[in-house]
Amino acid sequence: MLLFLSAAIPFSMLGALSFASLPTALVARIVGVAILLFVILKATGMIAFKPSRRVLVIGGGVTGLLSGLVGSAGPLGAAVFLSLGLPPLAYVASDAVASIVMHSAKTIVYGATIDLGPTFWPLAIAMGLAMIVGTWAGCLLIKRLPVERFRQLVMVLLALIATEMIVMG
Repeated sequence: MLLFLSAAIPFSMLGALSFASLPTALVARIVGVAILLFVILKATGMIAFKPSRRVLVIGGGVTGLLSGLVGSAGPLGAAVFLSLGLPPLAYVASDAVASIVMHSAKTIVYGATIDLGPTFWPLAIAMGLAMIVGTWAGCLLIKRLPVERFRQLVMVLLALIATEMIVMG
């Protein structure tokens, strides 16, 4: 986790600084294609990442940068954590902690560089609470799923999210 965050935090801040200057829809589509390609390659057995420091640092840096550029790269971080073969609860916990830390770092940068407006904080708090409730509900669900079924479900969800990113931008 610390290796992932060691790259994710600075790169998410760098991406957040560049947020206003790049076409967000294009970046989202590129991320969507990358995630969909990852899902296809992983599902067909053409790639298999072995858990390593390198995977965590590079995955954290890329996830952080793209998260800063497009607001969120949750599916990409999910793909990195999926490649580590973590047990379901460890997977959810790792993804949740990484998301909270990256969003906090980006919020600092956004707050210093863009006018967030008066509706930002109430919305941010509501979204944060929704993330907590969603993570809790997800934990209840995954405790009942066999590990392989959980990994298949994550792959299907990643493919759906990637497709939405490609179509909607």
